Amino acid sequence: MEKKTIIRCFIASPGDTAEERDICEKVFSEINAGIGTAYGFVLKSLRWENDVHPGLGNGGQDVINSQIKDKYDLFIGIMYTKFGTPTEHAESGTEEEFYIAYERALQQKNMEIMFYFNDAALNPSKLDLEQYQKVTNFRTNVVQQKCMYSMYNGIQDFENKLRNHLNLYFNSHYLSSDKDTAEKMTRTSFILEERLNSALQLFSGQPRIWIEPIISSKQEISIHPDENYDGRVDVNTIINKPYSLIISAPPQFGLTCLSHYMVLEAWKKHKLWIYIDAKKIKAHNVTTYVNNEFTQLGIDAQTDIECIILDEWHSSENGALKKLKAICDVYSEIPIILMRTLEESKFLRERQEDIKINREFKTLFLLPMTRNQIRTIVTEYNQEIQIADDEVLLDKVVNDLTTLNIHRTPHNCLTLLKVDEKKFDNNPVNRSQMLEDVLYVLFEFTDLPRYDSKPDVKDCQFILGCFCEILIKENRFYFSKDDFLKRTRECSTSNMIDIDVKVVFDILFQNNIITETENQLTFKSAFWLLYFAARRMHGNPDFAEYIFKSKKYLDYPEIIEFYTGIDRNRNDALNILLKDIHETCDVVFTRILIPDTINPYRLARWHPDIKHIEKMQQELSDTVMNSGLPDAIKDKYQDRGYNQLTPYNQDVVIHNFFEEYYVYNLMQEIKSSSRALRNSDYADVSIKKQLLGEILRGWLQISKVLFALIPVLATKGQAEYGGAGFLLSDNFGETEEERARNILFVILTNVVGFFKDDIYSSKISPLLYDAFEHPASPLIKQQLALLLIICRPKSWYTYIEKYIVSLSKDSFFLFEVLNEMRAQYKFGFIEENDMQILSTLIRKSLAKHMLGINNPSPGQMRQIPNSYMPKRDEDSTQNAEK
Repeated sequence: MEKKTIIRCFIASPGDTAEERDICEKVFSEINAGIGTAYGFVLKSLRWENDVHPGLGNGGQDVINSQIKDKYDLFIGIMYTKFGTPTEHAESGTEEEFYIAYERALQQKNMEIMFYFNDAALNPSKLDLEQYQKVTNFRTNVVQQKCMYSMYNGIQDFENKLRNHLNLYFNSHYLSSDKDTAEKMTRTSFILEERLNSALQLFSGQPRIWIEPIISSKQEISIHPDENYDGRVDVNTIINKPYSLIISAPPQFGLTCLSHYMVLEAWKKHKLWIYIDAKKIKAHNVTTYVNNEFTQLGIDAQTDIECIILDEWHSSENGALKKLKAICDVYSEIPIILMRTLEESKFLRERQEDIKINREFKTLFLLPMTRNQIRTIVTEYNQEIQIADDEVLLDKVVNDLTTLNIHRTPHNCLTLLKVDEKKFDNNPVNRSQMLEDVLYVLFEFTDLPRYDSKPDVKDCQFILGCFCEILIKENRFYFSKDDFLKRTRECSTSNMIDIDVKVVFDILFQNNIITETENQLTFKSAFWLLYFAARRMHGNPDFAEYIFKSKKYLDYPEIIEFYTGIDRNRNDALNILLKDIHETCDVVFTRILIPDTINPYRLARWHPDIKHIEKMQQELSDTVMNSGLPDAIKDKYQDRGYNQLTPYNQDVVIHNFFEEYYVYNLMQEIKSSSRALRNSDYADVSIKKQLLGEILRGWLQISKVLFALIPVLATKGQAEYGGAGFLLSDNFGETEEERARNILFVILTNVVGFFKDDIYSSKISPLLYDAFEHPASPLIKQQLALLLIICRPKSWYTYIEKYIVSLSKDSFFLFEVLNEMRAQYKFGFIEENDMQILSTLIRKSLAKHMLGINNPSPGQMRQIPNSYMPKRDEDSTQNAEK
């Protein structure tokens, strides 16, 4: 019989982890039956309750130490809320056992330490504050000692992690001829795994759930359905063969989690990827940062780097391109992946042509989740923390995302689940209510220790409102802990209320609402700062007046959204916004002097030929040449046929154009006004109708600006100023002429895309229908039709069907409406009923065009071959099942 190697594992833990100690035995048995058999070893536990006999010594711990001695090869430590009983040499027996093991590990290559801390939610009334604080302090010491340290969420998570970690450890140990190298690789895997776990955690006690992302070569759903999702990229193909690329996404889409996931998965394949946080480096210290990363990971500095990920890279931040250039210059032969956050209303402050970067990047986009991915999150969360039936909870989360008009991201899903965990029956109707519910959960059901005087949600809203007022007035977003405590204490004192601001800080910091960046503190999500500021506006008329008079809301549209969402009856805000947007629309109109009656699509056809296109372009050109636009823009129209580089001073001209014609202000006023209108359920209806009219008039002005900029965009690919800008994607055509034509055909759809998330909610549909029935121009009616197709409020199809009947059979508008319906049918997140309706309307549009019948009957629609219908994307079809 073959002799097997015995590997002993000492399990050290205080008394509140008895179940975990038994789980270790279960996992050891599985290991022995699996890879233990394959590699010829047996894993045996050493536990004081099983393997120590009564004896003499200076206390019980001395007896344990004398009998256990150095009889183990692996040390597993476990802690939850109890630290243990003090010994002669340490604060607890577990601590003493750890330090003995640690000293052995420093001297003995084959000795390994794994430590686990339970992060599951707990009942504060059962908590010993002193013991809990000792656990927290010890955890910090464990990290400093650089041993294997992992957080887990409850018994099942501990079992899974221990099993995975031991399999990883022994596989690396036995597959590698160099066992010292194998142990270092395992330690590095633990560090990378904990970085991913840390990134995945939004709230204390929250299950950590990884969802495979959707990465696409296309940023948005196109009006040409057959082109969509063809460019989806499997993340594993990037890991297996990395290349320089940019992965772009709006804030909170999970770029940091994706970064840590890719680094970890690459390491599992014995590939070294280096993670760099762009916020923590300067252009001159890139090499130092990378060397520190080698040290932290315990990796030989001579190890080849196969890829570098630059996370938290914002192109709009000063110095961003200098940092990128420095990395590209130092690591010229190594692929670089940029995780680029696309902030709303921000654009390049440094110019690409001013800083030469000899590197080509392919651009990919991180897209929102499918319903099926949301199902995965809901199911896994519900397994850990039972809330409701999986299907009921899934429907609620999906509906809440739609009602709140927020992206389908893991961040937003987990936030909603955190609320549902304690308040499932409460169905918030706007983000102001949702954020208040989140705060309620954090403050009333906090997993932090119980304090003698615990602040409540109202306390938090009040002092944070005061603090955020200061930040906004001082135009800063970063602060220190001392600054926070000093300012909030001053607020509490001046208002003669006793609020323990340190507890408020601890709760916000523990739950990642306030986070640390470059030794400074900031709100992890900007919407928290703006929510608290909106609360301050609601309770302080002077601050509200400041926000409106200074027009600070132009930079922060969300502050108006939250302000109006508190009671949904802010007539004061609507009146101010109505006045401001009306004046700005007037300015744009009078300065540009392109009439609101312009309709360059009037001559367009279903498939316009060259002759029709030339007529359209000539009519548009004549309008622009007779407008009040600057000569530089008119000259661009005159020179649009030339194929040459843009003159050096073109940027200055575009800069002045945007500055003079208030395009940035108008776009921000549209956003702010739209969000205010969306949240104003109980405001005066006449004011709401007027405000919607001005918002749609603003859409028209932006459309006219884009008409004017077609030659600039076709030649240069971008036009920008002061946080507002327009960019072409990479699929508008090879020639300037082709790009100009394609830009014209997508302007209306893109303007809808700019603002649809700001304006739409299901409750606002009566206002939208009223505007659709009484449009100020054909362009506005077409844009409203596209909005209704995309958002599909109740009874949307009756209005779209009438609109289809009203259009000419060869109309470009009919063609555009059809394509949007096909896109939604193929890729949209839609219910079965809407799928059938879309199918009917698609057939009606096709029958109208192909048969020349104004209002085709069901029988005539059945003449359209099934081959003309778009096929549902497989994933989207699955997502629509429930």
